[in-house]
Amino acid sequence: MTMEKMMMTRAARNQYPINGSLELLPLCNMNCDMCYVRLDHKEVEKRGGLHSVEEWIDLARQMADAGVLFLLLTGGEPLLFPGFKKLYLELKKLGMILTINTNGTLIDEEWADFFAENLPRRINITLYGSDDTAYETLCHYPGGFEKTRKAIRLLRDREIEVKINGSVTKENWKDVDFIYKIGKELDAPVHMDTYMLPGIKERNLPFEQQSRLNPEDAALAEIQTRKAEIVPEIFRQYAKQMTEILKNQDMVYSDQISCLAGNCSFTVNWQGEMRPCVTLEEPSVPVFETGFLPAWEKISKDSKVFRYHKKCTTCPYRPVCKICVASAYLETGSYDGIPEYLCRYAEEYARLLQKELE
Repeated sequence: MTMEKMMMTRAARNQYPINGSLELLPLCNMNCDMCYVRLDHKEVEKRGGLHSVEEWIDLARQMADAGVLFLLLTGGEPLLFPGFKKLYLELKKLGMILTINTNGTLIDEEWADFFAENLPRRINITLYGSDDTAYETLCHYPGGFEKTRKAIRLLRDREIEVKINGSVTKENWKDVDFIYKIGKELDAPVHMDTYMLPGIKERNLPFEQQSRLNPEDAALAEIQTRKAEIVPEIFRQYAKQMTEILKNQDMVYSDQISCLAGNCSFTVNWQGEMRPCVTLEEPSVPVFETGFLPAWEKISKDSKVFRYHKKCTTCPYRPVCKICVASAYLETGSYDGIPEYLCRYAEEYARLLQKELE
């Protein structure tokens, strides 16, 4: 176990906040089909506008006093936030260990030099496909691929840690192998998510009409991406151990949130609402008005009331299921709902693991 994981585990056990994310704005220069965050300028103004850099800095000081150490800056596209550099430098002064989520298309020589002089822990850059066609189709942003690849090169040339993230969709599934190849060429590790929450634009559509893969294809993609990210022997050990775990039909799993959310981790969205995680809309506390520590204490307490469906506590596929109260809600409209998508995903993933061993 790494030192960071030990710190997170201890913080979760003691219910104090050590890890957080700040969603600075919902604005983005891209318009991806599967996005569940993006708004345009008019929508932002209708909902009260953005909080100022001074407000975020004041909140950051409260977070530092409460023991927050790891912080993710995200959006929307966080580099579009007015005063981003000022906020970033103030967070560094407070001793925060900073990670940034960005699509990378805005990073030029000037931005790369700024981060080289003020190193983040890591910059996570999302790669949506292997060419500009993928960006036009999925993100409606012509030229995005070349801009993103150039950004990664600029950062790596300055020895800035970069991680390439991606989501496997119907549009880019064929590009996944090439994305891993790009990661090797640019000396940046790659992680591809194969389970996508239903996006705002597609939430009311049957998943056959959504950008994400159908459950069985998503499970297959998960096998493929795991094999691409770890060496063959480690993958085989993983497959063997997991299939042994899946054979145990007598396990009973927790019906409460078991991740870091609300235990030692939180998020604050662009409107100033503190929540357990980015996908849970409640409990929600207006942190700029309430103050950081009282807001944390409330979401930490109130998030404990959520419960999975009882069937999920004894499901034999639970060890490979991506169920959480947030995904259950977004898939079914109920925190204790049983999401058909994830049930099919987990069952197929377990079958494919067994097939890999055979």
